[in-house]
Amino acid sequence: MISVTGTYRTSNKMILPRVNLTRQTGFTLMEVLLVVLLMGLAATAVTLSMGGASKEKALERTAQQFMMATEMVLDETVLSGHFVGIVIEDSSYKFVYYDEGKWKPLEQDRLLAERQMEPGVEMVLVLDGLPLVQEDEEQDSWFDEPLIEKSADDKKKFPEPQIMLFPSGEMSAFELSFVSEDEMQQDIEVVVFGDALGRLRMGFEDEEVL
Repeated sequence: MISVTGTYRTSNKMILPRVNLTRQTGFTLMEVLLVVLLMGLAATAVTLSMGGASKEKALERTAQQFMMATEMVLDETVLSGHFVGIVIEDSSYKFVYYDEGKWKPLEQDRLLAERQMEPGVEMVLVLDGLPLVQEDEEQDSWFDEPLIEKSADDKKKFPEPQIMLFPSGEMSAFELSFVSEDEMQQDIEVVVFGDALGRLRMGFEDEEVL
């Protein structure tokens, strides 16, 4: 039976018209893609930042290893009275000692063996003259230079060092830069400064020298 209100009556129960109560939930595809894109950009920025920082930390560790080895060798030269030098190449360095007219590599200690840089790391050396000469030292008596010119093979096998470490505790003043690139192809650089008094310190790119 149909009532005036348009509802149906069955027996004594009233049945109300159905109302669609379903609500739209979730995000649209465009919103999901936008969120994914933003999360990807954020993750990329964090990764690049961490990658650049990790490469700089790696350069710092390399520079610190060089400093510790040099300080140890310099202490040894003071105790032993031997002359020691450091041969710097583009991607390696090694400690050498003067014996029988030749510069021979230090191979007794694994820590002082020739060290190769990691791929992408280069070294740039700038010398700042020789260390001070003590009043009781004769510069021309430091080494007995051979009268015969060294052959090309000898020069390659026994290269002369650019940095000198003296028994007096002094050394050649220098700046040694460890240079690499981060993920953004930006140069990163850590510099080791050594003065004529045998003191070493580490600095960074564009840092003013006091």
